[in-house]
Amino acid sequence: MIRQFLFFILLSGLITTAFAQDQLTGRVYENQSKVFLQGIRVEDLKSRAMTMTGPDGSFTLKAAVGDVVCFTNSNYKPDTLYLADLKYVQVFLDPKVTMLNEVTVTNQEIKKNAGFTTQKQPGLAGSQTVLYQTDENGNPIGGLKMNIADGGETPKQHEAKVSRTEAQKDQIRKVFNAENLKKYLPITGQEMENFIILYTPDINTYFAPTFNLVAYLNANYEEFNKIPVDQRQSKSLTQLVPDKN
Repeated sequence: MIRQFLFFILLSGLITTAFAQDQLTGRVYENQSKVFLQGIRVEDLKSRAMTMTGPDGSFTLKAAVGDVVCFTNSNYKPDTLYLADLKYVQVFLDPKVTMLNEVTVTNQEIKKNAGFTTQKQPGLAGSQTVLYQTDENGNPIGGLKMNIADGGETPKQHEAKVSRTEAQKDQIRKVFNAENLKKYLPITGQEMENFIILYTPDINTYFAPTFNLVAYLNANYEEFNKIPVDQRQSKSLTQLVPDKN
């Protein structure tokens, strides 16, 4: 009985060890603040296994020694990790920083104490706040400007949204280019350019939790092969295809 019990414990330990050897676990932090990062895409570039980090930045990914794991998010610089072993890892990502161009105002005389006064216009433009430019005495001197803070996104929010969208597009372009896609597709030259224009995914598709690069490429390559060869290799194939990005 004792032998059977010891054998059972040993067998359970071996099964647990074997299972653990097939997984990578860890946690992702922001490099500057050291806060946990949720929603980071963690992908094994060899097996294409993928997961997302949880609220505490932790993740578990099916992986093997020798694989390369990539960590990506639209707000952070991507990073890769070569797996020399499957020990617990801590990954620190640097946030992307968007530098704004300096704006210089010239050839304009701005009177001291001149500014803007605000008035609500209930019947105008959805009840937004209207800004009247005023002189030093507070009297209106010109046209009006709309403050969209009451009825929509602020300029700062709009600026952040545009910046985030451009960062996402840039990340997609880094994947959907000829140099990278030749690792997966047996096409080159004009044929490759046509494929990229036709099948580069939009932001919603690429950043969906269920998106799988290999499966996406395989499905679209099958569709691409249904096009006659002379058309697939023609410069005129994509002339009428709108740019999705």
